[in-house]
Amino acid sequence: MMISLLTHDFSVLYVAENNASTTPAFISAISLWAALEGSILFWTLLATGWAALVLHRHRDRHRALTPWVGATLATVNAFFFAVMVWPGNPFTLTSPVTAEGSGPNALLQNHPFMALHPPLLYLGYTGLAVPFAFGVAALITKRLDEEWLRIVRRWTLIPWIFLTLGITAGAWWSYEVLGWGGYWAWDPVENAALLPWLTATAFIHSSMVAERRGGLRIWSSALVIATFVLTLVGTFLTRSGVVASVHSFTQSSIGPWFLAAILIALAGALTLLVWRLPELIGGGRPSGTVSRESAFLLNNVLFLGLTFAVLFGTLLPLLVAATRGDTISVGAPWFNTVTVPMFIALLFLMGVGPALPWGTAGWVTVRERFTIPLLAAVLVTAAALAVGLRSWGPLGTLGLAVFVAGIMVDEVVRGAQARARSRDEDPATAVWRLTTRNRRRYGGYTVHVGVLVMAVAVAISSGLAIDRTVTVSPGETATIGAYEITHQRLVVEPLEFDARVIETRAELTYSGPQSGDLGTALRDYPNSPTAIATPAVRTSLGEDLYVTLLASDPATGAVTLHLFVNPFVVWIWIGGAIVGIGSAFAIWPERHARRVEVEQRQAVGAASAEGA
Repeated sequence: MMISLLTHDFSVLYVAENNASTTPAFISAISLWAALEGSILFWTLLATGWAALVLHRHRDRHRALTPWVGATLATVNAFFFAVMVWPGNPFTLTSPVTAEGSGPNALLQNHPFMALHPPLLYLGYTGLAVPFAFGVAALITKRLDEEWLRIVRRWTLIPWIFLTLGITAGAWWSYEVLGWGGYWAWDPVENAALLPWLTATAFIHSSMVAERRGGLRIWSSALVIATFVLTLVGTFLTRSGVVASVHSFTQSSIGPWFLAAILIALAGALTLLVWRLPELIGGGRPSGTVSRESAFLLNNVLFLGLTFAVLFGTLLPLLVAATRGDTISVGAPWFNTVTVPMFIALLFLMGVGPALPWGTAGWVTVRERFTIPLLAAVLVTAAALAVGLRSWGPLGTLGLAVFVAGIMVDEVVRGAQARARSRDEDPATAVWRLTTRNRRRYGGYTVHVGVLVMAVAVAISSGLAIDRTVTVSPGETATIGAYEITHQRLVVEPLEFDARVIETRAELTYSGPQSGDLGTALRDYPNSPTAIATPAVRTSLGEDLYVTLLASDPATGAVTLHLFVNPFVVWIWIGGAIVGIGSAFAIWPERHARRVEVEQRQAVGAASAEGA
């Protein structure tokens, strides 16, 4: 398929519908996931890659689980092969062969992030079949011990990283390409990616309670099942065409196939879960209201609430249309009203939970661990008020973030001090060895830091952004915030690399906190009924100047512009990168653990030789 795309082989229907002779090689390559058939082909490739990796990694370990893991993954992959062969065949031929193709979707040609965003999401989606396969294998073989939890947790974390980065890249793409000045609109396909992320995150936390205290084992097993099923739901929403979305580039007949797969996977896995309930019931229960396990339990309840709210809001228009024939829209105001309180509660628990001990925490422990972070939050909030911040959303989020960050800093300092005293190490060495020898804990803290950065950035960018729409002629100046934008001229010309695309570009200059040139455009693609905006974005650590061309008059050169000043947006992407780095650090193998394992094997081998 890749050769057909790069050579513009229009005898293949997929190439004829998603490529053109003038399409650059880079755009031709990423057209592989521009429509249903190529996406299913790419999905199947990644899914078989995950299966090969897992079976190779576990070929000499977990011999009771591995055959069932392989059988489950083979079944999942067989389904996608069937979809690829019948309703989504990418190799259907054209007859007669067309002389020219239609070209790729216009939105896929406007930003290089389309080379990154879908593959990351697909790596996350397909990878989440692996923990599901281990869950099925464990339920079949009754190997429902701590080792199973550790395996599933690791194989959940890896695709979770890809899914996190894919969601972040999708928000960045939306911000840079769509021209509306935002990055998250609670679009149905955005929600489809968020759903398995929420349940996977819940499992990552519940598995720690199950592993440490023996509780939440039924809950954890159910979350593994739900996460995989929600990846199928997400694919159904993304690729069946049942919802309208700027992220969904296809309508097809695969809907019944995916509905059947969802029902079969859900029924089969839940049957296994009910069958093994006697082995899963029991284990430790929260020993007190103020304890780490109670905080993690509440954390999971909130994640479940978020999952239900997002799923309900996404599917409600479909349910209403199917049952009553009416058309309704559930937009950002509803989602924000329902979900923001739960996200804020999760931020609070993100700091409090890890700082509480297993078992009941006394008043002395609570006072010692939370007094200084609380004072820091009060001081920072007061300072923000003093410098003029009056919006309660950003102000409250900032104070909460400082409180949570203070708790984490205090935890690291306490641990480093204890290690320095017991090992006679200097502070820097103590911190380094403390973090590198407990990667799971401190990698998790790093992830939480990234989430805090993103939360503050989202609160500030959404609460303090300003925008206005202006119409200016050449030589006229418009102001927004501290910026002055001057319209220089209007240019209408074909693109240099594709003469079929006509670009209407407003060339501007701007001055203020930043200064320079801007070029914002509308591009008319042959296969697009409407012009595609190409916004101009000038980014700094403090704020973005964002300009979108809405309309133009070639006769007079006048243009209508939508101007935005969006504070702190870049910190959303920085926070996402921190989350990825922290996650990778958490799952990175520890050298000393491998060395001990090798030494133990050598000792066993030597003993066997002596016995012989």
